[in-house]
Amino acid sequence: MGGPLSEVEAYLQALSRVRVAVKRVLSGSGGLVGLLGLYRLRSVEKTGTLREGLEYNFHGSGCLFIEAGRAEVDVDFLGDDLAVFDAWRVKRFSTSVGIESPASFEEILETCRSLVSQGRLMEPRVGWFSVAE
Repeated sequence: MGGPLSEVEAYLQALSRVRVAVKRVLSGSGGLVGLLGLYRLRSVEKTGTLREGLEYNFHGSGCLFIEAGRAEVDVDFLGDDLAVFDAWRVKRFSTSVGIESPASFEEILETCRSLVSQGRLMEPRVGWFSVAE
């Protein structure tokens, strides 16, 4: 894969797959944020596997999802209603799927900001991004 845009796009595609899988399994629960709510209510364990084969592990203020192919999609949550990611999480995903990119964290950050200007992402907090909906 070439360049920071390809790296960010690969992360966003994986995040989309995770979001779809969680919504499918937890129909009507609000997706990733809904899963967080279930965890806070102790309705789901800290770690587990959804029937789609998607593993999850809540940590600090976020959750690490591991797809069957070992792709690691990590998100944090701002408040109770927004899943976000940063450049470090994009690089972590890339490493998990064997993408060897020379892109720096700064290049990934600037790429995400470019996607904000295109309306594809939001930057609700400096350096933290969410998919625009």
